[in-house]
Amino acid sequence: MTTTNYVSTLIITVGTRQIGWRCKDGIIRSFGADGNIGYPPHVPQLYQELGIERGIHQEGDKTYPWSGKDLGQRYYEYCKEWLDGDFNQVELLLDKTVIEAGIKQGLKHIILWGTDQPETVSWAFRRLDTLWIAELMAGKIKSLFPDIRVDIHAPKINANDSDAIRQELEQLVLKEAVNAFYPIKNEQFVLWIQTKGCTPVIASNVEICAAALVRQYQVFNASPDEPPEFFTKLENGLVTANHSQSFKLISMAEYFWSLERLRIKSAWERGDFSEAQVWLAVHQHRHPVLYKLAGFLARYSNWESNGDFFRKLGEWLGSNDISDIVDSEQIQTWKSQLQKMQVDKIIKLWESTIIIELSLYRENYTAAFIQFIQLLERLLYVQSESQNWIAKGWMLNKNNDPSLVELMQGWCQSKKFNQNSKWSKLLNEIRQNRNQIIHQGESITLRKIRSIWANNDFPVTFPETPEIINNLMIDVFKEIITPPNFDQLLMRSLYQWGLNHLKDAI
Repeated sequence: MTTTNYVSTLIITVGTRQIGWRCKDGIIRSFGADGNIGYPPHVPQLYQELGIERGIHQEGDKTYPWSGKDLGQRYYEYCKEWLDGDFNQVELLLDKTVIEAGIKQGLKHIILWGTDQPETVSWAFRRLDTLWIAELMAGKIKSLFPDIRVDIHAPKINANDSDAIRQELEQLVLKEAVNAFYPIKNEQFVLWIQTKGCTPVIASNVEICAAALVRQYQVFNASPDEPPEFFTKLENGLVTANHSQSFKLISMAEYFWSLERLRIKSAWERGDFSEAQVWLAVHQHRHPVLYKLAGFLARYSNWESNGDFFRKLGEWLGSNDISDIVDSEQIQTWKSQLQKMQVDKIIKLWESTIIIELSLYRENYTAAFIQFIQLLERLLYVQSESQNWIAKGWMLNKNNDPSLVELMQGWCQSKKFNQNSKWSKLLNEIRQNRNQIIHQGESITLRKIRSIWANNDFPVTFPETPEIINNLMIDVFKEIITPPNFDQLLMRSLYQWGLNHLKDAI
């Protein structure tokens, strides 16, 4: 299914570095710069901007200066009461480029995760809570993008309590994000998260929970790039805060690629292309060719080789995704092989041998045996038509709807094999085992399949392996119709190319 690239929801974990304020002197001052770690003293200057003397909070025998929580609340109230709800002077230092990019891709919903810790947490930490900074951000975002929905989430939990944060995320925030999504047509829920600038424990838990969603949704980490310098000193000696100018969008699925590639490769080797495609689904932005090829091989393994299948496979071979990573000579070879496969019945039948081979490798021996007989019957039927067995008296059925036993007897007649020849006995025993499976609901083992050939004087080596059994089956096909060069078969080539690409993919 083709999906759009719309962004459904953006979750931003809010830290004190998230915003600044454009002051009367034109300087942008950051709510996270308090004169420490080499930062300018913007926080005390922001208090001065409001004409307020920065106070302190007494807790036990210790004092702490007012900080982000108090400052944010004062500026929020200033915007609401004195500026009549005007948030234009708020500057989105980290997130403006992320939000603008999301808006261009259909973003309709933003969740701002702020902190508002309970009183059991020391004021030393609570003073940096970001509830009011989130409110300022929401006001600014709505002023820039009035049609977007902005929700603030600031639970009364310790910002370092991983268990509480995870429960809050799973039970409320992520559920709210998904519930706010209204899919249309083939639109899929796409989640962006932005965790730079907030408390590390919250950031890591948001990333872990978001990563857990990658099997259901498309999840990306939108990480703002740090500006070349956080602050610039102007000629007048004042220091202004700078905006992030770009961001990196990283699929959360990429964190799992190195592990999941091994699972995909294993499924591919076994011919379980449906499983491979499930694992590839969250990596299709990075490996679209492998994802689509797995789908084609899954359909082909289901014996789909009709006009629609060929048409879509041809369109895919001509796509930009293919030309970006496969050389033109190989693409042309595949196109030529596809054309032969559509017009040549014999080529089309021999292409199917890979289905049997992969069933054997998956240890689906009963399925492989039935598939073997199915292809055997088709090969015999094609030969009966091309050599006109009825006209030559090799087959008595004149209704052009021969049974398996009639086709087998007709082939033996064409080869002048009597009933006591090893080929006549082999085909008869193959048919009898087929009847037991179909009529009696029996299964068949690799050893039992091997014994069919061994009991009829065909040389069979030990031990019985899928490869040996596959060779025995192929030898029967070769006896009926001369095969093409296996290296010239399209589906085998595509299967092997995909496997090689998986081995090299990073």
